[in-house]
Order: sequence, then C-alpha cells, then structure tokens
Amino acid sequence: MVKFIKTIVILTGIFCFCFFSQPAFAKNRVLTDVKVIHASTSSIHLDPRLKGIVSELRSVFKYTSYRLLKDQSMDLKFNVAGHVNLPGERTLVVLPSDMDGKRIRYQINIKKKDRSIFQTQVLLKNNSSITIGGPQFNDGVLLFNISGSVQ
Repeated sequence: MVKFIKTIVILTGIFCFCFFSQPAFAKNRVLTDVKVIHASTSSIHLDPRLKGIVSELRSVFKYTSYRLLKDQSMDLKFNVAGHVNLPGERTLVVLPSDMDGKRIRYQINIKKKDRSIFQTQVLLKNNSSITIGGPQFNDGVLLFNISGSVQ
C-alpha cells in the first residue's frame, strides 16, 4: 500500500509540474528573421522590400545602394542555432543563447569552409531588430538585419 501511495504522489507531482510549467516552456521559442543586404556606393538604389528599415540603414550606414539578397525566417529555441547561406560560400550562424532582462542575447558567427571568420554577440530588445555590418562583397559589404521575438 505504501508503494501505491508513493507512486500516486510521484505521478501527481509530475502531472502538476507538466501542467503548471507550460507557460515557462512556451517562452523557449525565438522567432528570428535575418535579412541579408548588399550595401554599396557603386550606384543609387533602394530595394523596396527594405522600406521598413530604410531610415535605420541610412542613419547608421553611409551607402547609396541597398539590395535585399535574402530574407529568412526561423523558429528557433534557445541554444539552437539557425543557419543562413551567404554569398561567397559563407554561412551566417545565429544562436539565441538566453535572455538578459527583456533582451535576447544572440551569438553571431560567420563561417567559411567550417572556419569562423567573424563572431560577435548582440543584445536585442525583444520584438525589435538590429543591423550589423559584415564582410566585403562585390564592391560593397553585406549587412545583416536581425529581428527577434520571444514567444
């Protein structure tokens, strides 16, 4: 009889833990969007698909041409990396590692042939975006606009 009662108590505890901790587990989703942008001064062009971030781009960077090369959305979890293929046989690795208050901490890494050529860390306010500069490409540079939202 004692074994039966212990089993019931343990199963009840597991049930309560699973049932009442669901909201905490739900916040493990990090919706992440990465825009890969080619910026240069070789021409004057503004890709209409960048309309929502053009003022940010122009206030931070002094390029005259902005072209969207790729827009990739990822449904990630903390400590699970997302990968974006880049021109020049490179890969952008985006890893949401944790929360610092209301900010998402991302580890950003650019790899070429499995070798890291750039890495940094950013704190991104939840439900916002940041644009960071990347490597040179075709008479300009690659920029990465990263937005994140914890669900």
